[in-house]
Amino acid sequence: MGEIKGQGKVMKAAIFRGARRVEVVEVPVPEVGADEVLVRVHYCGICGSDLEAYHTGMYEPNIIIGHEFAGDVVAVGEGVDSWAVGDRVTVSNVIPCGHCPYCLREQPTLCESLLVPGITLNGGMAEHAVLPARALLRLPDGVSIRQGALVEPLAVALHGVRRSALRSGDRVLVMGAGTIGLLTAQCALLAGAGEVYLSEIDPNRVALAKQWNASAVFDPQRQNLAVELSSRTGGEGPAVVYICTGAPPALEDAVTLVGKGGQIVVLGLVVEPMAADFLTLVLNELDIRGSYLGYEEFPAALKCVAQRRIDVEKLISHEIGLADIVVQGFERLERPGTGAVKVLVKLIS
Repeated sequence: MGEIKGQGKVMKAAIFRGARRVEVVEVPVPEVGADEVLVRVHYCGICGSDLEAYHTGMYEPNIIIGHEFAGDVVAVGEGVDSWAVGDRVTVSNVIPCGHCPYCLREQPTLCESLLVPGITLNGGMAEHAVLPARALLRLPDGVSIRQGALVEPLAVALHGVRRSALRSGDRVLVMGAGTIGLLTAQCALLAGAGEVYLSEIDPNRVALAKQWNASAVFDPQRQNLAVELSSRTGGEGPAVVYICTGAPPALEDAVTLVGKGGQIVVLGLVVEPMAADFLTLVLNELDIRGSYLGYEEFPAALKCVAQRRIDVEKLISHEIGLADIVVQGFERLERPGTGAVKVLVKLIS
């Protein structure tokens, strides 16, 4: 894991060394093996899980980070006939084995030998990346490589909405208006939600959320969320709550806010334990579901972007160079008031 073998040439890459330690260094351009493809990376986004790893050190050390990326093919390995030099591609964040019990049950995100670029194998926060050929998806005409780097978080949001039992006309609450929260709100609307509410404390993200067709956006530090939701839902509460924040109190709040018989879907990564009122959970027959990554949703995500149903580029708050990834990337994302939502790293001149 994280081993870097080269073919003589060098490239720049962001290497995860541990909590609060990401270094940009020169490493060999990786060799292309059988059934593999070498991708020249154009853009790579900093994900919420990358930020959590920067805080907590939860990734394995010495790995090239980055799993939200897109580029073009520059070399193919032996046995690869599905890709050619020049093909424009994005990359799945889920590379399942295809034959373990979970894969056979069509649950690829639970694969026993799951590969995730940037987490379990070297990722895309580098000028080049070697990947299994099966991990690539072709960018359709009309979808730019820049947009292609944002297909992965859209697939994650689609997976979260599909994990819920959302019915046409349902009112839903999305907690957290970061990249995944904003995309989840859009996916819920596309899936037929009648009203979509967002809760967010960052004023810049509140302003952005209001531009994304939300029915209402609440600041829980300034407004009583329970009162606001009760007023707008006739006392019923939302049918579904999507937790798209890593704040530990989120689950406890969601249990009190969701309507009877409702669903809570947790998309945000929370390292600390979360508490909840289990009496309310039982008496109101609530369902709590986790949602991790996205796989089957990638084609649908690409289609959404190609058809302009979701404008993923509206999420990009900052575009930076690789050399600035720590100060202008991670540190900016963790500081309040910077307006950062999606920080995109440009890796090609």
